[in-house]
Amino acid sequence: MTPGITESLGLFAAGVVLLLLGGDLLVRGAVALAERHGVPPLTVGLTLVAFGTSAPELALNVAAASSGATALTFGNMTGSSLTNVGLVLGLSAMVRPVKVQSSLLRRELPVLLGTVCLLLALCWLPGALGQKGPLGLTRMDGAVLLCGFAGFVGMLLRAARQPVRVGAPLAEEVSEAARREPLMSWPLATVMVLGGLALLGFGGNLGEEGAVGAALSLGLSQQLVGLTVVSVATTLPELVTSLMAVRRGQSDMALGNIVGSNIFNLLFILGTAALIRTVPLPPGGTVILLAVLGFTLLLFPLSITFDWTITRPEGLLLFVLYLAFMGWQLWLGLAAPAALP
Repeated sequence: MTPGITESLGLFAAGVVLLLLGGDLLVRGAVALAERHGVPPLTVGLTLVAFGTSAPELALNVAAASSGATALTFGNMTGSSLTNVGLVLGLSAMVRPVKVQSSLLRRELPVLLGTVCLLLALCWLPGALGQKGPLGLTRMDGAVLLCGFAGFVGMLLRAARQPVRVGAPLAEEVSEAARREPLMSWPLATVMVLGGLALLGFGGNLGEEGAVGAALSLGLSQQLVGLTVVSVATTLPELVTSLMAVRRGQSDMALGNIVGSNIFNLLFILGTAALIRTVPLPPGGTVILLAVLGFTLLLFPLSITFDWTITRPEGLLLFVLYLAFMGWQLWLGLAAPAALP
């Protein structure tokens, strides 16, 4: 029996709360264990802290892929990328202009652009080669994305051995973020990691069940629900982290968190989901991927103008473009609901 809309939204909300709590416990415990084993704070910050806010999305999308809700996964990952740039970065720049580190423009932004282009190519590869079969991501494509993620992490670890390549101010801020929590005992840190993983697993299943139930109750596609409601809810950690960084005057760290999160989402989470189960390209999926590409390309001119600063008017532009695109997608979905899933 399909749950009602109220019950579905309740399950989804409970799942998101458990995901956020689990992600926080996992990151704090993992950081403490890394420090106990002598891992440099900069390395911890560039890996665990930078990507820890995406743990809720990973858990939810692994659950979605395992149950066959691949349209939800596609919508959530592309929607989270759009939400990070349009909503999170847009609001952050409106609160305080965001300073752009030259190292980020040389390294992480080109990697993000390459990731989006690779994703587009993989989704269209069967059609481009004249082969039969649905467009989308196969298990082989998932493996390619995961290899790309491994290469990106390797690049971060090499940069961590030479802080000057990261950028001195950003290196200091990232190291400070890694040291924020007092050093805890390894038994407590281990319990936090295991507890965080348990909450992520349970919350991921609850969130996926609630999101799919809401899509069925509203007569909307899983892709649209993932693109809008789920992506905003699972991007809350990035929003909170970035706004706090901006308020502390660490706006360059906010941009690095957003770009790193998008790379993590598209390479690791989407790659993991495709490895679990083939992810067909949903109806309208190409338009959404092109929107992700457009927002990514827009970051380059916005980053280098006005003395390497994303200003308040530019933040407003990102925010308005995001609202316009999401509003258009909702209008399309409500005017002509897609066949489920």
